[in-house]
Amino acid sequence: MQKLIDHGTQAKFYQGNRKIFLRYFDSLQQYEALIVAGNFKKMEEIIKANSKFSVEGFINQLQE
Repeated sequence: MQKLIDHGTQAKFYQGNRKIFLRYFDSLQQYEALIVAGNFKKMEEIIKANSKFSVEGFINQLQE
């Protein structure tokens, strides 16, 4: 159950911040396919490879 909640939370995060992250991906289709597949590790790898962004740091900023 917790895995489903975590997956939903991450999916909502990436969908809600599409405008921020989309520039790091080849296409909207690739971005959406990774979300649907729940491949958030791959998404983080793509973002990290193309920026100095940290998902953990961003989430921590939102919680402050």
